[in-house]
Amino acid sequence: MKITLLNFFIFVYVISFFEKPLLSKNKNNVDKTPIEIYAEGGIEWNKNKKVYIAKKNAEATKGKLKVKADLLEAYYDESSEKNSDIKTLNALGNVLINDNKTIIKGGKKASYNIRKEHFIVFGKKISLVSQNDSVSSNRKLEFWKSKNIAIATGEAEAIRDSKYVINADRLVTHLETLKDGNYEIKKIIAYNKVIIKTNNEIAYSDKALYNKDSEVCKLFGNVKLKKGESFLTGEYAEMNLINGISKLLPYPGNKIREQENRVKALINTDGNE
Repeated sequence: MKITLLNFFIFVYVISFFEKPLLSKNKNNVDKTPIEIYAEGGIEWNKNKKVYIAKKNAEATKGKLKVKADLLEAYYDESSEKNSDIKTLNALGNVLINDNKTIIKGGKKASYNIRKEHFIVFGKKISLVSQNDSVSSNRKLEFWKSKNIAIATGEAEAIRDSKYVINADRLVTHLETLKDGNYEIKKIIAYNKVIIKTNNEIAYSDKALYNKDSEVCKLFGNVKLKKGESFLTGEYAEMNLINGISKLLPYPGNKIREQENRVKALINTDGNE
C-alpha cells in the first residue's frame, strides 16, 4: 500500500501515541497488542471527539487481525494521566475483516469493540468464511473473537462443504479454532423458519440444534422431513448426518394430549404429488 510522506509521519505518531498504554495493560492478561493504522488519503485527528479518521483504502492491524475499509474511525479514551486507549474502531464502505485465515466480507459498515473483541457488521451480503465452513446474512453478522461465537441475523445461512446447508432467520454458531488458525463450526442453534438440506433430504422446523461432535441435528416444532415426494411430520426429529438416518419422535418431555404428540407419515407411492 502506497503511503505519502505526510501520512507516514502521522501514522508513526498514532502508533507511538497508543503503544505504551496498550502494552502496559498486558499485565492483566488481556490482549493489548498495539493497533497500527494505514491510509492513502491521510489520517485526521479530532481532539474534541477523541477520534482518528483514516481515509481512502484505510487499514487497521492488531496482531494477525486486519480491518480494511474506505474509511476507518478509531475512537479512544483519555485518562487523567494523558494516556489514550482505542476503545472502538468503526469501518465504513467495502468492509473486509481478516482474522488470520478466516474472512468476514461483504459489509457496508462495521463496528469493533476492542475491549470486548466484538464485531458487528451490517450489509446485504455478509459472510464469515473459513476453510470448510461459511456463515452468511443479508442484514447483520456479529462475531465475538475471544468467545468464538458468530450470530447471523436476517436470511441467515450456514454451509459445510458436501454435508449440510442450514437456513433460518437467526443462526447462533459456536466455533472452534484449529491449529492452523482456521475456524470450524462446532455447534449451531437455528431459530425460526429453519430449513436443513443434506444430500438425502430436506427438513423444516421452528428451531434446530446441530452438534459437530455427534453429527446429529435435532429439530423442534412443526417438523417436516422430506425425502423425494414422501413426508414425515411431527414436533421433534433427529437427523444423523453421518449415516443419513432420520428419526421422527415424540417431543421430549411433552405432557400434552397424546393425539397432539403423535408423528405422521405421508408416503407417496405413485410418484405424483
